[in-house]
Amino acid sequence: MQISQKLNKGFEVLGFDQEAQDCLFLCQDIDSINNLELKIHLEKATLFNANAVFFRKELNRFKPQVYIYDYTNQVFNEDKLTEIQKKVWSNGSVPIVCIFYDTEIKILDCTQHIQKNNKPVYLASLEIVARAHKLYNQQFAVKIKTGAFWEEIDNKNKFKFNSSAYDILIQWIKEIIRKSSHSKDLSKEKIIKKVIIQSIMIKYLEERKDENGNSPFNEKYVKKYDNAKDFVDVLEKNKLVDLLEDLQTDLNGNLFEWSDEEKNTITTIDLSSLSEALKAYKKPEEINNNIFELIRFYEFSYIPVELISRIYEEFLAGETDIDLNQKEKKQKEGIFYTPSHLAQLLVDESMPLKGYNKVDLSTYKILDPACGSGIFLVLAYKRLVQWWRLQNNLKKPKPSDLNMLMSCVYGVDKEEQATKLTAFSLCLALCDKLSPMQIISDLKFIDLTKNNIIFSDFFIDELEKPSDNSSTYNIYNRQKLNFSRISGIKFSTIIGNPPFDRGALDNYSKFWTVERVKIPQGQIALKFLSESLPLLTEDGILCLIIKSSSLLYNSTSKEYRETLFSNYNVSQVFDFTPLARNKSLWDNGADVATAAIFIENKKLDFKKNILHLLFRRTKAVKERINFEVDDYDFNYINRNEAIANPYLWKINLLGGGRISQLINKSKSLDTFQQFIDKNDCEINEGFIIGSNGTLQPDYIYEMKTLPTSKGISEEGIDYDKLTTVDENVKFVKVPSRSIFEAPNIIFWENIGKKRLPVFLNKKENFSFRHKLIGLKSDDINFLESIEKNFKANSDFYRFYMFCISSQLLINKNTAILKADYMNLRYVEDSKVFLSSYDEKIISDVNNYFQSFLRNGEKSKAVQRVSNSDFEDVFSNYGKEFSEILNLLYQEKSTKFRLSQVDKILGGAYIVSVFKYDNKNQNTEYTSNEAKGVKSLSDFEITKHLSSKRIIRLYEIKDTIVIIKPNQYRYWLSLSAYRDADKSIIDLSKMGY
Repeated sequence: MQISQKLNKGFEVLGFDQEAQDCLFLCQDIDSINNLELKIHLEKATLFNANAVFFRKELNRFKPQVYIYDYTNQVFNEDKLTEIQKKVWSNGSVPIVCIFYDTEIKILDCTQHIQKNNKPVYLASLEIVARAHKLYNQQFAVKIKTGAFWEEIDNKNKFKFNSSAYDILIQWIKEIIRKSSHSKDLSKEKIIKKVIIQSIMIKYLEERKDENGNSPFNEKYVKKYDNAKDFVDVLEKNKLVDLLEDLQTDLNGNLFEWSDEEKNTITTIDLSSLSEALKAYKKPEEINNNIFELIRFYEFSYIPVELISRIYEEFLAGETDIDLNQKEKKQKEGIFYTPSHLAQLLVDESMPLKGYNKVDLSTYKILDPACGSGIFLVLAYKRLVQWWRLQNNLKKPKPSDLNMLMSCVYGVDKEEQATKLTAFSLCLALCDKLSPMQIISDLKFIDLTKNNIIFSDFFIDELEKPSDNSSTYNIYNRQKLNFSRISGIKFSTIIGNPPFDRGALDNYSKFWTVERVKIPQGQIALKFLSESLPLLTEDGILCLIIKSSSLLYNSTSKEYRETLFSNYNVSQVFDFTPLARNKSLWDNGADVATAAIFIENKKLDFKKNILHLLFRRTKAVKERINFEVDDYDFNYINRNEAIANPYLWKINLLGGGRISQLINKSKSLDTFQQFIDKNDCEINEGFIIGSNGTLQPDYIYEMKTLPTSKGISEEGIDYDKLTTVDENVKFVKVPSRSIFEAPNIIFWENIGKKRLPVFLNKKENFSFRHKLIGLKSDDINFLESIEKNFKANSDFYRFYMFCISSQLLINKNTAILKADYMNLRYVEDSKVFLSSYDEKIISDVNNYFQSFLRNGEKSKAVQRVSNSDFEDVFSNYGKEFSEILNLLYQEKSTKFRLSQVDKILGGAYIVSVFKYDNKNQNTEYTSNEAKGVKSLSDFEITKHLSSKRIIRLYEIKDTIVIIKPNQYRYWLSLSAYRDADKSIIDLSKMGY
């Protein structure tokens, strides 16, 4: 890596000089770099005229984080920086840009669009000779590499995904639709949407420039319409229909297909708002509407094609339903469109770039069985092109090569509009790989909807044929014929995000065809999973997103889950359940817990563990900068245990490690159900009101009732809130009268903030709804013992529920089920039953990890350890870590002890040093930033930091060094036990 002295001086200010050939790579070195993944990224960076790229690892893949520009020996020109930010923001390629001048460094925030005054958004302007800013100093590079930068307090509110190119473009389109739609004619509104989105595609084509800076599109098309100057001029001359007809004829593939009726409608629509909005792109001074003005922040030729297709999906998918609007249809059918960063992650994992030399592109085939607008197929197609280029020495493919690769791609959807969107999206992806002149002169699209992108129900063979005179007869026949075109084809990769509609199998078999196992909860995503498996080639791979509660966390899935893991080679599960809250994953803000399951069509090997990889809610994940994972998120599950232990997945969510041992230990106790079965008592939930209710027992109207929302809390029962039941109310279910009569125990189906809400009612009779449970016995001493037991052992019971409940923390934050109470292990005295290790595990789960799962980046678990807690937290960590190791390694007075704790990287990371000796020295704490770390002079700490963020070093004799982020979750007792267990394994491998 050869760089100028001036640039190297700038690199030293931000620490880039220490990262050369590790995370920092120059674009000029592309020919000498062996890593093919890096080559692809550096090639893309050259399109933005960047000189270097700084990367971070994401699951062992390189993820660009910073584009670097060498402007040394150049005069400062802010307009250049504005253009850089427009292009990078439009494309979403990296969040940060650094521009190096002779004496200063400009750092741009490319998660934001340029300012309204056409100036870039600066994160910092640094003078090279001056003392660096606290966030932008020699630690900047390593903080980006480890992800610590995004968690700095000063940065937490700066980087927002809702300012992304996608989000702003959505706002812009909605405003044009609002301005253009003056009637309630839904068919006309649909055409307006389609015109607007195809206009974005036309702008994309118009602004693709050749090597001389000219637009071949304008030369061939725009001028012919009354000598128009640009696309806006075409709109104002009312020549849009002519342009669309010419594009459809020339490009084929139905990319610009419009019916005669639709074209006639276009001529009746006032498109002045669209024209006005597009004018804002070049002439913002003529525009007064702030929303319209947003378009000028874009460089259309740099917008990624998946963004355009995703916008098609947002506004047009589901429009074909005559009974439901688009939003209602999505909700009813459990449709959650896949964000591109999630789809890219799964494509990277299923079709890794490094596997290019093992792929026979002449036979390779990909299927998405519920393709939507085709986001997975678009990204998979782009990967096929990359594979082809790598197999051909990075040569640029010709249109014929691209069309050959397109024949590898297949999709199915029962929405005809969706198949058209997918075909459109794939055509865009093909365009993106060609020069503007090739698109205009050489390109002819294939009509993908004939053989590859199939309009059909994936389960068409299970549908009953409708009668000849029914309205669905012709559609059924079309779908049946269409599906026959792919029957018999085997696929190398099956990937996608099928709908999550629970109970959607009314028209299909409710069984897994091959295994004859019932599909849990009628969950159609699991139907897609099981019925796709026979379509895999030998050694093929399936990757589908499923609702995690349906497969991993629900007790009703037991038989299906056991069958799957017993007979099919599930290699890994990417679990996004922690991202279910706070709009952390899905574009539409849905709170749905999901996971991606990977199954390889290979001989099952019970010796190979299954990777259960968790994705936690952090700032970088929520703002789509990076998927954060660390060592604690990698959970390797023995296949036999995956089959036999239904709680293992939930235990991993809550921190894993020794939690499993405590749950297994608890199995020696009776369940609460077994305990009450041994006594003469009755237990049941309260009444259920329903529109189809028929029950009207007199005693319900005679006694008062307790409203759940106001009448009970973890503090007790509020008898003042008792009210009456309206005599017109009818019930679906009513328990016996005795359940409501005092004395009884009332259990609220809520986990409580500090303790379980379980109370003895000796005061009066009252009824209650089914969210409350009543336990009735005439033995008051027995009831008092139960209340006393639940109060004394509430911490253990709450912990146990967190670990075993299929609903708590998965579908609901605090609500539990009657079954959760019944399945509790009833302990007479937890103080006797639990060890000190058990108690600390329980405390960590109850006080930190369950909150981390619910609240993510807002929980205490991810906060920095406060100065007031510093010594207590680390002395506890040191004690617990050392005790575990000393059980094995202590010899007389020689044992492990925590010797030293220091902050590094501006306090973002903590170094803890453990010595194995016979000294009794106190731990040395440095609560402020350490200038140097004793005993570590033989190596540089930062060189060991990786994307997994957790380092264990054994390079100094009788010393263990542990480096982790400065957050509570990394330094709790549960983490100490996991670290100690890992260190024991490491030391044993080293012969200790």
